[in-house]
Amino acid sequence: MPEFPGWDHSGEFTEAYRKAVRGRSRLSKRGPKHPPVVLRTGPEEAQQALEALELGLQRSSRARGIVPCTPYAHVDWRGGSRTELIARIAEQLRENAPDEAGRLRLPAYDLLRDVADHEAGTDAQLADRVFARHRGRTTAVLPTRDTTGPTLNAGFMTVPLRSLWSLAERLHLKLWELGWEWRLARRRRFRLLWPENYRGKRTYAAALDEFRRTWEAAVRPGAGTRDADRWDGLLLTALMTDLYAHARQGLLHPGRRRRRPRHALLLNGTRPGPGGDDGGSTAVTGFVRLYAELQRPAPNAATVVVAALPDTHDAAPGAGTLEEAARRLDPPKGAIPTPYEVRLPRPEPGSRSVAVLPVWTPWVRLRPGRELALEAGALAVALWLAGQLAWIPYLGSPFTDTYTRCLTGSDYVGRPESPGPGLPSQYADALDMIAEQNRVAETQGRPERTVTIAHVRASMAANEAERRSGGAVPELRGLALAQRSLHRLAPANDNGIWVRIKTYDAGVQFANAREVAAEVVRAAKKDQHLIGVTGFTESRKETVEALRVLNSARIPIVSSTATAKAMEVGRYYHGAAPNNKREARVVAEFVRSANTVRTGSDSCAPAEGVAVVTDPTDVYSDELGKEFARNFRSTGSRIGYIPGGNSGVVVPNESDLDMKFSMSEVAEAVCGRVAGKRNTLVYWTSRVREFDNFLETYQSLSKCANKDLTVVGGNELTNAALSGGFVGKSWLRLYHTAHMLPAGHPDRSATAKAFHDAYTEEFTGSDLWLNDGHAALAHDAVQVLAQATSQANAAGVELTRPNVQQIVNSGSFDLEGASGRLRFAAGSLQRPLNKLLTVLHHGEDGSAPVLMCGDPGKNIDAGREWRQGGTTYGCPEDE
Repeated sequence: MPEFPGWDHSGEFTEAYRKAVRGRSRLSKRGPKHPPVVLRTGPEEAQQALEALELGLQRSSRARGIVPCTPYAHVDWRGGSRTELIARIAEQLRENAPDEAGRLRLPAYDLLRDVADHEAGTDAQLADRVFARHRGRTTAVLPTRDTTGPTLNAGFMTVPLRSLWSLAERLHLKLWELGWEWRLARRRRFRLLWPENYRGKRTYAAALDEFRRTWEAAVRPGAGTRDADRWDGLLLTALMTDLYAHARQGLLHPGRRRRRPRHALLLNGTRPGPGGDDGGSTAVTGFVRLYAELQRPAPNAATVVVAALPDTHDAAPGAGTLEEAARRLDPPKGAIPTPYEVRLPRPEPGSRSVAVLPVWTPWVRLRPGRELALEAGALAVALWLAGQLAWIPYLGSPFTDTYTRCLTGSDYVGRPESPGPGLPSQYADALDMIAEQNRVAETQGRPERTVTIAHVRASMAANEAERRSGGAVPELRGLALAQRSLHRLAPANDNGIWVRIKTYDAGVQFANAREVAAEVVRAAKKDQHLIGVTGFTESRKETVEALRVLNSARIPIVSSTATAKAMEVGRYYHGAAPNNKREARVVAEFVRSANTVRTGSDSCAPAEGVAVVTDPTDVYSDELGKEFARNFRSTGSRIGYIPGGNSGVVVPNESDLDMKFSMSEVAEAVCGRVAGKRNTLVYWTSRVREFDNFLETYQSLSKCANKDLTVVGGNELTNAALSGGFVGKSWLRLYHTAHMLPAGHPDRSATAKAFHDAYTEEFTGSDLWLNDGHAALAHDAVQVLAQATSQANAAGVELTRPNVQQIVNSGSFDLEGASGRLRFAAGSLQRPLNKLLTVLHHGEDGSAPVLMCGDPGKNIDAGREWRQGGTTYGCPEDE
């Protein structure tokens, strides 16, 4: 399988290329236009890079194997003119076009080719009589009607059939000519086929004369570069016009969903010619130059061009980087496209290549005919409903009533009655549980089926409140419970495994994570049965750097509660929790519709504005705030606050970030937003310590004291809420997210119920961390690595890291976990597809779920929608 060479920023470039090809909206007409990108490199690297990009333009079909996602041309040009290169591109576009999208028609390009072939005498695809009418010769006339042959008798009238056929043929040709005359004179996209200074009447005959003169000027002896450019430019303009027409499908066109991706041209001009000449570089260079010139006035925004050319000394004097090329492939609308060249030497030894995933795979696989029938039926139903509902405003229907009841839950999760033994002792007990299960693996496990998992954890916090709200203790408990369940099943299962967990202390807030990661890499070199790493509960700069070290060493990673997308550093990283992008989408849709902001004594309304409070130096906080602002447009500037002041910290210079340098300033800013715009809530992405400080400051120093305040927060606030951290604040309406269903929820899977039973049996049903999700996610992270190892054992391969990684990345890995279903499907290998996320409402009685989105388990019909009053709202699904 070809992979894109491991140059710097190869991942960013290939991802930008995929988005450029697949990201075309159905409503997109003229932009943005993507500039051609030129890779200056050697023949081998060019071939590998373009073959990898071509691989992303194909997808798997159940019925026909590998099929193209979009029309594309991959031309390995070794010699020939630019005109021949354009012909080869058009030929490959037709060959590599999806059947489901309908036939790729290139009428304007075919017309120009037919003119040239007819004039050259090499081909006559159009009938002689079509051209004869415009050659100006006295002998060039249509043939007379032939009355010989069979006849049709109609009463008193006898009509020769050959004469009828001749008349029908004349009518067809006349209509064909009138159709072209209308296009050339009226349609805007065909105007570029005329010379810029043309002043005559735009008829079909005049167009043929102009095409013929342009071709004759290009092929005459002694023709110059300008004449060749005019003819090739005309051919290329016609091709771009046809591709644009193919992309501009109608609303009811059966191929519209399949024509959303852009067309791709991959041109390799690095091959030397057979005689030692420059091969195809001249033609490819000329094509890129001409394409860039014609792209500016052309309406075509549905083509992406990537070309490879030799890296000569006089080429690309101002060449850039793949990182900048990736940005150029995501241009703003209206940007002027200019070719961008990147000089790429041979990749460094040991650098990792990048796999290019398919740019597009249909969610619903329907043939065009069936889709058209469904659309027609849906349109008929919509028209019928429109007619029925048109009377609702006059009938006093309950559908017109506005539902204003505040959104609260019903099944509240109670708080623990007592904190239990001291937290340090609970931490030590959890480590002892892991040590005990390690001894079971050593003494009872079979050596050939015993593996090691490294666990990277943070030191226990010094602050008592942070210990209670943190995940250190429940995470260790989840690991131990996962070990125990595996060791109970392994003796009776031929493919069962025993697991040793080796813990590494990375310091307070993972300060020493990078050094610990290097230590894990050294241990992995000595132990091939060290199959992976888990832990990394927090998204911080230190943990991201540590993950890069592990990913470079090709060690599989399954983190537990970390949610930042920045943690997804490579193909060896996987997370058990949904990332910030998914959480922001779900929460943004929730606050847009849910009655969360109080408007009266017992009435609430959805948020019209949101004040986002974020820490721009914290990976988790900064990313979650930006993702939410991207999904909820009425946020205004984010309110930034860096704990501990900004001494020694570089404050980001971002236009949508309003930095504050004390908590009193944050409180005043929030008060101003809430008081200045009706129905405004706070989306809190900073850590829980700052939230406690904010609440005290907001109530004591701001002008909004004792006024209702609605706050929506991430799972950072979950433990504090479940442990009773916000009791007694009647003015606070709090919603917070969690990564599991609370105990007793009816939609829990059998695995989740079994985990809950085991946890309560070991730690009682009033435990502080019973419902916070840390233990469940840690349990599931171990189970992912263990399940992959068990499948490797069943397949008869060695229990090594490459085999475990291959199974998790197979695109079909599916596991039912305590925190929901973990399905690492193709296209979502770093995070489970549609991973479970819940939103809980915090009240005086505890916290109760009000929204559940995601997959709680196999064959459980829940998590696709949520209700408020009599209205049902759909849950966002991963793309």
